[in-house]
Amino acid sequence: MKKKYLFLLLSLSFTVCTFAQNSVRVYNLDVKMGHNSDIARNFADYWDVEYKTGGMILQSVSFLEGVTHRVIASGDPSNWGTKIEKSQSEWQAHLSKQRLHLNDAEGSMVMTNLKWRREGDWERSKASKYWEIIPKDPDKFVKAYDKFMKGISDILDWRVTSLASIDMGGLGGTHSTSLKGEDMNDLILIEREIQKTKAFQDFLEERGEVEIIKSYFGYYVHRFR
Repeated sequence: MKKKYLFLLLSLSFTVCTFAQNSVRVYNLDVKMGHNSDIARNFADYWDVEYKTGGMILQSVSFLEGVTHRVIASGDPSNWGTKIEKSQSEWQAHLSKQRLHLNDAEGSMVMTNLKWRREGDWERSKASKYWEIIPKDPDKFVKAYDKFMKGISDILDWRVTSLASIDMGGLGGTHSTSLKGEDMNDLILIEREIQKTKAFQDFLEERGEVEIIKSYFGYYVHRFR
C-alpha cells in the first residue's frame, strides 16, 4: 500500500449526521481479487464500536474504474471520533491487516453535507447511485435541488437522498448527489418514475447548466453508528 493511501487513512476517526456543517470523508479502496471477505471482517473487527455521533460505512463499488470498495466517514468535526479512543498500536495493527489485501486506488475525497433527506429509511436504503457533477451556478443548483426533493417526496417514500459539496479530491467534480434504494433494480425503477414527473422537468430547467463527471453504484457491506 502506497504512502498516499496510508496518509488518507491516518486521518480517520469518525461519525454520520444530517447538518450542513458535517464533514464526509470517502476513502476509495481497490481490494485484491478474492480478498473481499478479509477486508469486510477486518473492518468489522475494528469499527464495530460506539461513536460520539454517526458511524463508519464500508461499501462495495461498481462502475468506478480502479475502485472496488469505499470507506465512508462523516460527522460533526467538533464532535468527532469513537466513544472509546483506539490506541495507536490498535490502529497500526488494523492498517497492517488491511494493507495485505489492497492495491492502490485514487479518487478519495472530503465533502461537506448540504442536504440530507432525513425522513428516509437507512436500513432499507442499502444501495446507492452516485453522480459527481459540476453545476455552473452552485447556489442556483442547491435551491432547485431542494425544491425538486420536496416535489418527489411521495415517490421517494422511504428512500434516502443526499447532496454534498466536494472540498478536496474526487474525480474532478465540485458536488456529489446520491439516490439510495434496496438494490440496483429498485434504483432503476424509481429513476424512471421520477423522470416522468413535472418536478423533474422543472428541476432540469431551474438548476442551470450541469456537467456530469461520473456516475457509479455502491452497496453497503457494513454500517456502524
